Amino acid sequence: MTTRTRTAENPELPDDDEDIAVGGDVKSPKKRAAVTPNSRKQLGRPERRRGRKPGPTRVMMNVRVLLETDDLVTEIGEETGMGPQDVTDVAIAHYAAYLRRSGKLPKVPKSKADQEEQTEAS
Repeated sequence: MTTRTRTAENPELPDDDEDIAVGGDVKSPKKRAAVTPNSRKQLGRPERRRGRKPGPTRVMMNVRVLLETDDLVTEIGEETGMGPQDVTDVAIAHYAAYLRRSGKLPKVPKSKADQEEQTEAS
């Protein structure tokens, strides 16, 4: 059994009485600032340019579509130049309008401003 000691030839070994700090170079975890979900910073996107208005408020919707439907969305997007988000928004709005016309979906309730305009006009 050999004992290793610090010598002039081997200066990197610690002295016997020197404490060895285990994990001393490990950094403590920092608290992260609260980031809103889907923020541009969290997504790795650049900050919004000054003066640019934010887009419409959107919510996440997870759906699965048939391969044929996915091909249709791609085809529509290539023909119109719209993205999948816009194609989906237009398609759902169109389908809702059809359901309202056919009576399968209730009519859109009038806003208070529309109701006030009608009462003033009559």
